[in-house]
Amino acid sequence: MKKPTFKNRANEEVKLQDGRTVWLSRSPAIVGVILAMDNDDVYLLAEKRSAMMDEPNKWALVSGYLDWDENGYDGIVRETFEETSFYIPFFKDQLIFDNDRQPFYAHTDPHTDAKQNVSLTYIFIYEMDEIPWHVQEFSDPEIDQVKWLKVNTEVFDVGKDWAFHHDERIAMAIDKYNEYML
Repeated sequence: MKKPTFKNRANEEVKLQDGRTVWLSRSPAIVGVILAMDNDDVYLLAEKRSAMMDEPNKWALVSGYLDWDENGYDGIVRETFEETSFYIPFFKDQLIFDNDRQPFYAHTDPHTDAKQNVSLTYIFIYEMDEIPWHVQEFSDPEIDQVKWLKVNTEVFDVGKDWAFHHDERIAMAIDKYNEYML
């Protein structure tokens, strides 16, 4: 059999000082869509990226990269806390859906961003007694602002100011929310 032709680009090979060879490969990104219901309103936890970050001054979902020795769920719990101070396990009694701690969407298309990230998108839907507004006071050099955006009126008002195609992930999550709530 003749060797097939593939469209991939080989990972970069790096020789270490100790003689070992390693390959720099694509890092899995993780994305979290956190929706909170309060009476008849639904809010989305979002953050505005600082000027020092990729896609500066744009709105984004909580996102980052997996660290070594952590699974996707643990990674999104960590990133959510690091970027917003919202600690997912603390609100477990108000959680009504998390897709069994599995991503509801996996993005693998290498043509949508320069880094060719593979991303795993998680969803969390809460029925809150009271929205934890205090997270909006959180500050970090990577994040200019943390905000609970009202889904029906504020989320898509920021329009094209969403980083990393996160507006598409939000739309998918809202569909998932509507599906779940039926």
